[in-house]
Amino acid sequence: MKILTHAVVLDDHRLFADSFALLLQRFGAFDAVSSFSKVDEFIDFLRSFGNQKLYVFLDYYLPETNGLSILTDIKRLNNQAKIVFITSAIAPAVIRNILRYKPHGILSKSADIQDFIMCLEAIERGREYIDPQFEPFVMQRGERVVTFTPREIELLKYFSQGNSIAETAAKTFLSPHTIVAHRRKMMAKANCHTIAEMLTYAQKNHLI
Repeated sequence: MKILTHAVVLDDHRLFADSFALLLQRFGAFDAVSSFSKVDEFIDFLRSFGNQKLYVFLDYYLPETNGLSILTDIKRLNNQAKIVFITSAIAPAVIRNILRYKPHGILSKSADIQDFIMCLEAIERGREYIDPQFEPFVMQRGERVVTFTPREIELLKYFSQGNSIAETAAKTFLSPHTIVAHRRKMMAKANCHTIAEMLTYAQKNHLI
């Protein structure tokens, strides 16, 4: 395969981030590879890299945030970036939530090298790639699926840590009124009547 461009890996597990970056280097598809385990360092890299072609291999579960929030930042900072989720998530609710935001590709961390090659080839041809393991979770036309925004998932994480409305508002720079409105909307989506039910739903579906 021809050399594509620069690649970057963001995963809060340092060993995985570095190991996957080494694999990408040995595979020889990229002219340079960087790895990060901290979101702020990754964002600083994005800002300095500029609007050049870049492959981003992104985890879904990240401390204090989630990969969907980072996806939004990546698109804002670099519209040339090709975004591939590489995740250990297997819950249908999580996979469908990721797919709703239309990354260029999604791979399971249990995928083999052939899946990886097929993913890169599909993206270079202008097509999205979905790991065959996740194809059963693709939303069918007309199907109603409960999904949550990156902001809603962020708030769920704060609630699950025991933060109050006021504490969550302070940490997210939102008003308490906005937090309450988000919470009400999330509970309606999941047909829950209490925040305890909402958190149980989120944990059962591995959203947080």
